[in-house]
Amino acid sequence: MKPEGLDQNIIFLCAEFSHRFGQVLAAAFKQHNIDVTAEQFSILVVLWYKDGISQKEISEQLNRDKTTITRVLMNMKKNKLIRQVTDAADNRSNLVYLTAKGKEIQKAGVKVSGELYLKVLKSIPQAQLLTSINVLQKMTNAL
Repeated sequence: MKPEGLDQNIIFLCAEFSHRFGQVLAAAFKQHNIDVTAEQFSILVVLWYKDGISQKEISEQLNRDKTTITRVLMNMKKNKLIRQVTDAADNRSNLVYLTAKGKEIQKAGVKVSGELYLKVLKSIPQAQLLTSINVLQKMTNAL
């Protein structure tokens, strides 16, 4: 199906939504004095589900290259959001843990982003949301 215009192009709409959501989330973080970038927040979210994982695992879960993750983690370490510990099972690997400050910011960021998430989805019926998720998963898997 050829889209009639950008407002009918699902790839454009996904990118546009992602960009706009990021802008609104950054503004909400600023309003609530949550001092993290979108990349840092994505790492905080990964660590929300499992603290103490390797840089490689973070990179894989976020589908980001290792160099980018290393750079972001260095800034997070400098800002005392994370600490890195050499993996006892593999000396070549560092495990990433949240600090108390990181957990505080993570909790505040998840609250703000969760509120925005619910606001965005409020008017979408559950069946449509599930269909949309299914479609996006299939599109992603096709890549």
